[in-house]
Amino acid sequence: MPFLILFLCMVLSGPQVAAINEVNLSLEEAVAVAFDHEPGLKLLKEQRQSARASTLIESAWPAAEAGVSVEGIGFTELAKQNDPEYSLGLTQPVPFPGKLSLKSNIGETYEQEASLRLERGKILLATQVKKAYLKCLLSQQAVYFLGQSLEILADIQENALARYSLGAVPYSEVLRLKMEMARSQNDLYAARQELATDLSRLKLLVGLEEETVIHLTSPLAFQDLPDKPEVLVEKARLSSPALQLARVKKDRSELLIKLALKDRWPDFSLSVFAPSRRWGAAGFSLGVNFPLFSRKNLKGEKLLAESEKQKASLGEKSAERFFESQKKLALAGIDQTRQQVKIFEESLLEDSKAELEKALNAYRLGQLDSLHLLDLFQATREMNFEYQRALYFYLCALADFYSAGEDYE
Repeated sequence: MPFLILFLCMVLSGPQVAAINEVNLSLEEAVAVAFDHEPGLKLLKEQRQSARASTLIESAWPAAEAGVSVEGIGFTELAKQNDPEYSLGLTQPVPFPGKLSLKSNIGETYEQEASLRLERGKILLATQVKKAYLKCLLSQQAVYFLGQSLEILADIQENALARYSLGAVPYSEVLRLKMEMARSQNDLYAARQELATDLSRLKLLVGLEEETVIHLTSPLAFQDLPDKPEVLVEKARLSSPALQLARVKKDRSELLIKLALKDRWPDFSLSVFAPSRRWGAAGFSLGVNFPLFSRKNLKGEKLLAESEKQKASLGEKSAERFFESQKKLALAGIDQTRQQVKIFEESLLEDSKAELEKALNAYRLGQLDSLHLLDLFQATREMNFEYQRALYFYLCALADFYSAGEDYE
């Protein structure tokens, strides 16, 4: 019995192997996970809350003031014959009508700006995640094609060795195949390293641990535009956070001008107090806070607001031009890469497949040597991988289209 207890203690106290976390991840899921984990987006959300808090602070009524006043303090014998009078009072500053509402509206523009920056950040992040995901798919294809290449090379090499043993082919043919096998193994190693790097970058973008094993479930497949290009551009123009940001800044500059003009008018203060000599009675006073000796300050506020309006107008025009140019460039990239994909699909893939089948038949019949078969096989493999690259470039161009023009500052 003691030996059994000792054995169980040794087993239970041994090193524990951490469970490997495996995740099936589609392209859409990768974007959603990135939205939940990206620190930059969380920071933008906090900035939106800060803007809301600033709006409440700036548009709040000024704090009331409570105080006690003493009148009639005697400093001479004659004055000391009269008792001093005490008054307990409360004073409420009252801004000129319309000032607080303008400050509230200005604060709301900062809230809108923070929300739009958050939406723009999501769009830009989605593009980064999509392109990183697509790059992983392309790297997986590279590993797959090179793995296939090694298997076929091994078969060709085995056949070449058999023919060499029969004296049907020279040793140089066998040597060439061995060299090609070694080169392909190096290429496969490099492709696996690149895939590991791409997966690490994707994990970093979506917020997954480095130890997590990702299984990509979305294919590297052709997707057409959901609508006509001009319709998509118009929809993007109406919903673009970058363009809306420019409009919000322009609207805020106009509100700042109105506030600068409103600041020329006086603020008020309303006071109520109770005198000590007549308990039960009350007194009132109305004060005016007029900017009599602060004309430079008022003039500076107006000039600053007008300057902000001018900059906002120029910024809006510049943002629109940048948006249009970037969308045109993105559409041109889509057209160019789509044509490249069509070239592969309509002719190159089928032609190369047919030629390879003919070569295999000729090789089986002894009408083609191993080196010519190898060259044709390598060309076909490169053709298939170039088709995958064309798909990758096309899908990246699609991703760039949806975020084109949003990186304007």
